Amino acid sequence: MQNIKPYKVPPRNTLILLTALAIAILFSLPRLALLRQASADILKTGDFLLRTAYSLLIAIAFLTLNTSDRKIRLGRITIDLSAFWQRIVLSILLYVLLRGLLIRFHLSVADPFAPEKVFRFVFSLYMLMEVILSFLIAQIYRMVFYNYRVNMANAALLKTNAETRYEVLKNQVNPHFLFNSFSTINALIQSDQAAAVAFVNNMSDVFRYVLKSSNLEKVRLGEEVAFIEAYTAMLRGRYGSKVSFRINIPSALMQKMIPPMALQILVENAVKHNVAAEQRPLTVDISVTGDSRLTVSNNLQKKKVPEPSTGLGLHNLNQRFQYLSNQEIDIRQTDTHFSVTIPLLHETADH
Repeated sequence: MQNIKPYKVPPRNTLILLTALAIAILFSLPRLALLRQASADILKTGDFLLRTAYSLLIAIAFLTLNTSDRKIRLGRITIDLSAFWQRIVLSILLYVLLRGLLIRFHLSVADPFAPEKVFRFVFSLYMLMEVILSFLIAQIYRMVFYNYRVNMANAALLKTNAETRYEVLKNQVNPHFLFNSFSTINALIQSDQAAAVAFVNNMSDVFRYVLKSSNLEKVRLGEEVAFIEAYTAMLRGRYGSKVSFRINIPSALMQKMIPPMALQILVENAVKHNVAAEQRPLTVDISVTGDSRLTVSNNLQKKKVPEPSTGLGLHNLNQRFQYLSNQEIDIRQTDTHFSVTIPLLHETADH
């Protein structure tokens, strides 16, 4: 697997402050040139410093506003800063408000370098240019932040998929699994050759599906159900009446999508961590809820000595669903039952 190292983006507040300083310096350069050439009566140092401070304040305000995704509540009105047009409207309102406040403040504490009408016009023009520049830079930063988040999500998915493939191979193709399968075949050959043939056929279907789906993000639910039927048939061949499986999924949902091996992870989790005995049979149900979500549940009878486990199975499955659909799996446990509910996905990309 190729290592993907997403480029690092500086913290948002640091980026805003550095950019605001750059904008303030940029808009101060023309005034600085005039300050060096003009007489003190025409352009005073205090006026220059104040207007440089205004530039910094304006840049910080509009960069902060236009790089945020917050929701602002004003009474019954909710402003969503992730919406482009709402940022535009709020930026215009903020421009009008700050323009009036800063002009009034400046005229009260400093002498303008020109008649008041000229000063108001020049101040408004400079401020408008600063606002437009800050807005455009903020949109660029939003794209950078978005690409960074996408790259981070892709890197996390690659890691999760690698861990999932490792878990699948470890659980399905490791020597312990093969040993148990061959032991079951050997026992069936001596007692029931037809059952042995059926077991081998199911085993072949299981390994074929594992190899076929290892590089896919999603498969049709019908394919996953056909695979899980072969997988549970193998488990019945091994455990006999100690374990039973009930699959109740409407045919109308078989075209929905699901991450490959999702059902196997849930069924294997139930069998691995619970007692399955003649006197205490384990029952695993695979069914669909009213909101078209799929639930795998079992009667809870935990083993006294837990099986060794990395704990990655359900965690990785949840990560895969978060990436594919922005939804999470629902894990519930009572005194008598354990269940995991997963969403059914659409064929087109959900993320």
